Amino acid sequence: MTARGRDKRGGERGQILAMMVISLIALCALVGVAADLGFFSDYRRRMQTAADAAAMAGAQQLLRDADSASYTKISSSAFDGSKSNGFTDSADDAKVTPNWPPLSGFHVGNPRFVEAIITQPRPTIFMAILGFQSATVSARAVAGIVESNLCILALDKTQSKAINLNGSFTVDAKCKVADNSNDPDALDDSGGAILKAKSIAVTGDVGGNKSNLTPAPQTGVPREPDPFAGLAAPTFSPTCTSADCNVDHSSSSYTNCTINNTGTYTLSPGTYCGGITIHGSSGCSTDVTFQPGLYVLYGGGFNVNGGCIHGTGVTFYNTGATSGPNKYSGVTITGSVSGTLYAPTTGAMTAILFFGDRTLTLPGGQTDTINGGTDLTLEGTLYFPRDTVKFAGGSSSTGAAAYSILIADAITFTGGATFNNDFTKLPNGSPIKTVALVE
Repeated sequence: MTARGRDKRGGERGQILAMMVISLIALCALVGVAADLGFFSDYRRRMQTAADAAAMAGAQQLLRDADSASYTKISSSAFDGSKSNGFTDSADDAKVTPNWPPLSGFHVGNPRFVEAIITQPRPTIFMAILGFQSATVSARAVAGIVESNLCILALDKTQSKAINLNGSFTVDAKCKVADNSNDPDALDDSGGAILKAKSIAVTGDVGGNKSNLTPAPQTGVPREPDPFAGLAAPTFSPTCTSADCNVDHSSSSYTNCTINNTGTYTLSPGTYCGGITIHGSSGCSTDVTFQPGLYVLYGGGFNVNGGCIHGTGVTFYNTGATSGPNKYSGVTITGSVSGTLYAPTTGAMTAILFFGDRTLTLPGGQTDTINGGTDLTLEGTLYFPRDTVKFAGGSSSTGAAAYSILIADAITFTGGATFNNDFTKLPNGSPIKTVALVE
């Protein structure tokens, strides 16, 4: 009897030991699976970073090439983006697949977006005990061209007070303000002016009354690229004729176009050697209408003091020589000027109202003065990449416009203005584009 009792207890102990061994094996397996899953999760995060970089690089190439984009260039950029983040196509069984346009997802078939997919089999560590020798890790990203909310940009990289608010007024920008200068006083509010925007980005730092800037500027940020750097300047013939802009509306060029009498005038697109000058009294006793098209100001600039001006679908390209009778001169709009000027909504100059020659470098630079007054609407882009712009929008020169964009080498606000960002009139939305991850 005693022996049989010992045998029974020994069997129970054996069963307990076996169960403990099985439990330990199961526990070790669970720990191993958890360790492998943690490894794969970390690896996938790294792969996702590479996929994001590949999609962004492809989209940036798409943005640079605009209408001449090709899959070869886009895929090459995507491969570079992935490689710089540790994943090279065909290396260590990794597969990097750029798709333009995307083959899946919300933006499938959209030529404004680039898809990047990375896959790679990875050996397991502990799960191999359970018969799983490897597992495939994958990541996917989609990036594309989207509208930027930028509307005010100072391009100068080093100038002090590249954006300067001097006075007591409010600039209300329903969009982004950016200053590319790396100066410690790149953006300066030297008076009681208030600047309100969706965001404010400064490559350097901010001086003056920082508390008047809303929201607080982000400083030390990368520079914004010139969004119109790839826009080809208009071509024209510098041949000047003696045609009278007040009488002859069929000529392709005019010389020293000046209007300084009361009356109603109509000007036609063409080359204006010596620029356009309009002197009028308050009100519309001097009323000038610009027919739709391109006005090339070959020297002399654009000078308006008083009167009314109107134009829909117009672009003024301000250029000229470095010396002589057709020397480059600035844009000056002062006095009690009334009226409306609207940039084109289609064509090569879509959304461009004023375009300053980006190739001319004049001693001492050039300053444009745009004091819109209370009854002048300027809808479009004021693009002066080589000039300093002194700007006072008045109560409606930008406020009444659906959208306004101001880009210059440097900008001094001498009065209040409102910058709206309603681009519904333009078939492709804002003319300023950027790239962003969307999936």
